[in-house]
Amino acid sequence: MSPLISVEVVVGVLAAMVVLALAYIFIRRRLLASGAPLMLCALQPHGRGQFRLGLLRLAGSTLEWFTVTGPSLRASRSWERARLELESPHLSESPIAGLPESVEVRCHYGSESFALALAPAAYTAMRSWLESSPPGFNVNVA
Repeated sequence: MSPLISVEVVVGVLAAMVVLALAYIFIRRRLLASGAPLMLCALQPHGRGQFRLGLLRLAGSTLEWFTVTGPSLRASRSWERARLELESPHLSESPIAGLPESVEVRCHYGSESFALALAPAAYTAMRSWLESSPPGFNVNVA
């Protein structure tokens, strides 16, 4: 095989891999959304210094967090709306990759505490979702 044909084959395979990766990301995101609001969000577990970028879904009575890239369609973290408490938001002190202008909010779920960083509009949507629980639910919000 000539070197020119070899280069064309390699470039073709690389182009096909890029197209497949983009298709996978698009299809996974559509499956994760499944009719529920899905937004870009970073999670910082208690005691960790860095935020980890992911996708946040407001699904029925649970708040679900997914990794951005990964094969799983199951949430990495999940919190029940009735047990989730949010503190007051504040602007992020340092930029977070993927979320240049974000709002950080400390969250408490039972004895667990963590921080979420979201775009201001996404924070408003999450706060509205949390506060609009059906009658009879005892939601504690700050």
